[in-house]
Amino acid sequence: LSPVSTLAQPSGSYASAKPGASESRPTPDAILKMGIQDLQTFLGSEQSGNREALIGLIRARIAPQFDIKALAEWSGGYWYQQMNPEQRIAFTTKLAKSFFSSLAEIVGGYAGQQPEVRFMPPRRINEKEVDVSARVYPVNNYPIDVRFSFHKSPRGWKIFDVSTNGISAVNYYRKMFNQRARQGGLEALY
Repeated sequence: LSPVSTLAQPSGSYASAKPGASESRPTPDAILKMGIQDLQTFLGSEQSGNREALIGLIRARIAPQFDIKALAEWSGGYWYQQMNPEQRIAFTTKLAKSFFSSLAEIVGGYAGQQPEVRFMPPRRINEKEVDVSARVYPVNNYPIDVRFSFHKSPRGWKIFDVSTNGISAVNYYRKMFNQRARQGGLEALY
């Protein structure tokens, strides 16, 4: 992970917010903009083709902005409720690995390129939930609409779902997990 050490250093308020100081915690749109900026900085660097460096950046700067436990609860649905605490931890760990590996593969596909990103105004769902959307304009390709669903947690605003061109990660994983559980039982999920 040393090749990404300079990129993985905390910068910006989302890495330096103090626990319990909600007034110093960034808004969902600020979190998203800082995360996209981190990824674009990486894609414009000499390390952009280094998958290990990208994984290090995602672990250090992007993953902490997600509430993987909430993603696991929502995507696991009925099956998650049937799991004991140890099974839930194993399931959540496996989901996180899959989710962030997919993210690394997608971002890695833009190595050496700087897609333009336009942010839309945040859309408040309720007091504890906000959607922030962006449109990504890849070089020589169609635009991609991405929506990040945030909820307010004790640790500040965290992402619990991501939708790409209308396809939700929660729904995608839920369908996959339902199919696996029907074929292999609860044990097939963790």
